[in-house]
Amino acid sequence: MSYKAILENSIMQKGKPATAGSKMLENFIAPFDATVVKRLEAANVEIIGRASMNEFGIRGLLNNTKCHSTDTPANNQTTATPANNPLTDSVNASEATQIDVFEAMQSVADGKLDFIFCNDYNGSLSYAATALGVYYIHPTYGTVSRYGLIPAVTSMDQIGIVCKTPELGFKALKIIAGHDPLDGAMLPEETRTKKPEEPLPVFEIDVVKVETDYSNVYKQVMQILCCAELSNNISRYDGIKYGYRAKEYNGLNELYTKSRTEAFASDTKLAAILGAMVLSQENYTRYYDKAMRLRRLIRDSLNFDEYDVIVAKCPILSRLCGLPSITTPEHIYIANIGREDILEAASKAVKPGDKTINESDELKAQIKSAGDDAKAAGDDAKAAGDDAKATGGESL
Repeated sequence: MSYKAILENSIMQKGKPATAGSKMLENFIAPFDATVVKRLEAANVEIIGRASMNEFGIRGLLNNTKCHSTDTPANNQTTATPANNPLTDSVNASEATQIDVFEAMQSVADGKLDFIFCNDYNGSLSYAATALGVYYIHPTYGTVSRYGLIPAVTSMDQIGIVCKTPELGFKALKIIAGHDPLDGAMLPEETRTKKPEEPLPVFEIDVVKVETDYSNVYKQVMQILCCAELSNNISRYDGIKYGYRAKEYNGLNELYTKSRTEAFASDTKLAAILGAMVLSQENYTRYYDKAMRLRRLIRDSLNFDEYDVIVAKCPILSRLCGLPSITTPEHIYIANIGREDILEAASKAVKPGDKTINESDELKAQIKSAGDDAKAAGDDAKAAGDDAKATGGESL
């Protein structure tokens, strides 16, 4: 059976525009295929078009909600598929060239498209997908090559999959996953604890409610780190070496200023300003360094010796810690590094409409035992965490 897929506009496909949703890259034509594209083509997956996106995927990053963006199709009325949607109106689906990412998600929900491959580093696209009743699979950081992906937030960039069913999504993941020497941040093969041919684990799920350390600062930590890295990555777009160039200017400084002012949208400008601020000499320790320390404490507070799956309310945890997750219309499952097999099994084991899970704010599905939540951080990390929590309200 052949599958049909669409690529987000941040994934390079030789000879096709790759703009990452920005005017800055409006005339950029990809000079080569991303590794993901090569693997899809080798598996005879038909790439029938490209999906437009919010500039550098920044949608939802700077909103004031506690945990996630509310800027989803359900709230901005983008669920309706326009009359000229090439995936629904074209006699030959291969004629499709580019549609909005939400239109593509609707096509997945309608069964006209199998996969969308995109970079959802802040969780907003996964929420949009589930609002339409489809799934988003976020692989372990370093499982899928980012070679040929236009960088946004380097430590959280990871190509994920929008799919109609988990089974289809994990099939796609097996196609695109695997070591690539062209990406220096790949996860070592030995870290992956299950080979593709091995059967899925079978288990009974025991669910208990527990406290989650540092959950009150997930959003702030993500905003600080994302803005810092995004600011650094888009600094290359100066109107000379890369990207859009203003037509009228006097001198080099005005060329820089006008090109970036005219090309970047307001959210990107704000993120760049915030990123420059937290990386500045006077603010580095207070904001960026503290956010990095908190990120480490968040990761170390997870004890996968006591459980295999976290059933969470918010996908930010998986992005911050580089963990695999699947966002379903009802739950978000997060597993340990390299344990996508556990996610696949969990998505089958927990039935839709499970009220026990739905009624809890944050749960951890305990597989091996139902012990108390344990911190993996040592005494020094604990002391640093207490200090971070005590000063977090003022600094973050």
